[in-house]
Amino acid sequence: MRPDDLTGPELRLWEAFAAGDEVDLRPGGADGETDGGADGGPVMDGRGWGPERQVRASVIRSLLLGAADSVSGETPMVHLVGARVSGKLRLVFAEVCCVLWLEECWFEEAPQLYGAKLRVTSFGGSYLPGLGMGATTVDGNLDLMNCRVQGGVTVHDARISGSLLLQGAHLSHADGVALNATRVETKGIVGTEGFRADGELRLFQARLGEGLRLRGATLRHPGGEALSATGIQVPTDIDCDEGFRAAGAITLTSATVGGTVSFDAASLTPTRGNALSCAHLQAGELLLRPARATGGVDLRHAAIGVLRLHDDPHQQPPLRLDGLVYRSLEPHHPVDHHLELLSRDPDGYRPQPYQQLATVHQSIGQDRDARTVLLTRQRRRRTTLPWYVRAWGYVQDATVGYGYLPERAAVWLLALLATGATVFGLYRPHPLGDTPHPVFHPVMYSLDLLLPVVDFGQERAFQPTGPTQWIAWLLIGAGWLLATALAAGVTRVLSRQ
Repeated sequence: MRPDDLTGPELRLWEAFAAGDEVDLRPGGADGETDGGADGGPVMDGRGWGPERQVRASVIRSLLLGAADSVSGETPMVHLVGARVSGKLRLVFAEVCCVLWLEECWFEEAPQLYGAKLRVTSFGGSYLPGLGMGATTVDGNLDLMNCRVQGGVTVHDARISGSLLLQGAHLSHADGVALNATRVETKGIVGTEGFRADGELRLFQARLGEGLRLRGATLRHPGGEALSATGIQVPTDIDCDEGFRAAGAITLTSATVGGTVSFDAASLTPTRGNALSCAHLQAGELLLRPARATGGVDLRHAAIGVLRLHDDPHQQPPLRLDGLVYRSLEPHHPVDHHLELLSRDPDGYRPQPYQQLATVHQSIGQDRDARTVLLTRQRRRRTTLPWYVRAWGYVQDATVGYGYLPERAAVWLLALLATGATVFGLYRPHPLGDTPHPVFHPVMYSLDLLLPVVDFGQERAFQPTGPTQWIAWLLIGAGWLLATALAAGVTRVLSRQ
């Protein structure tokens, strides 16, 4: 392309390129009013802009590929503001020689930059009918701040040495994927300060060195996934808090996060299924205190360092907990508070969540609470068993608390001993035969009946008659029952330890 083929605005851009000067085509230039931004303001009306604001995409391409002469001691750059870019900016597998800075521009066609090697690239405040940057390499930031993109942004398999900046942007592809960042490698994705996506935000297996920042963002994909980040790797934090809203499901399955995953004060409102899927998530900390959640949270087989939940268990969305491992559960509440959460698991009774909760209580020295959790586990397990097994469970619970309340056995023993001593003190049994016999003692006689493996010689020497014989049989049966229940309970407790 030769300079004599250029229009007035294009010639200005060509001449400004070598020194990296800005070319502002807005009415009044830099001193005039801006054309607006991602809120659907004047930048959306670029079709009405006249030839004085039009620049062909082919001209921009030629400059980026080195068609213009450079000037020694200057840094060339395409810096264009307020232009209508006609045609398609196509840089497929191209190696760009300079920074590309297109602010508040209106694009007729979606730029195609697949496989390109770019420097710092900015479309800040521009309108684009889509953006294709799959497998692109960007040496610096990719700036989409305050952009309005209809048709979706594709940066899958891209390598961005800086960050993907989305503050204030509005990406719209309501029936599909608003941002496809599958396997992207970048310093971070920043979508704060009014960022909005109508359509899926897809971050499968993405690697984000400095985190995912979506504080206050709005994601809308009703009936589908608003944020799907299966297998994402973030050594720092994922911030989806302080006004974050997702009208659609969020998936962090098999994600690895070195720091904190936060949904504090967030609004999670899928139309069906789980609000948040964190199965197999590995994270240092999970803040799960949404302001609103219309679906459950899947934490199955996740590994969390610190799990922070609501103070009120009824504010907490239902949690699927089977296989979840955590070191600390905060804030510290009475054990009944945590048991309430376990009872609301949509999957029903599962033994592992109770064992995990008991382990955490034991680790901080709350052995009594740990026994309470394990006893509750046995009671809830009982509801899943056949009636004849449940019957034996009721006996173990009433007598020794499944081994976790052995003091109950002592209470039962004392009560039965007092009953036997009273009855046999009033109605003494008759001696057996004419042989010498020991002196009758009602307490020792009752103990002889109650304790199956102890022989004080009283039971062999005396025989009750009439109604007291039934009392004796009752004490013998109760003794065996207590002994069996105690042995079963102690065996269960020791095997768990």
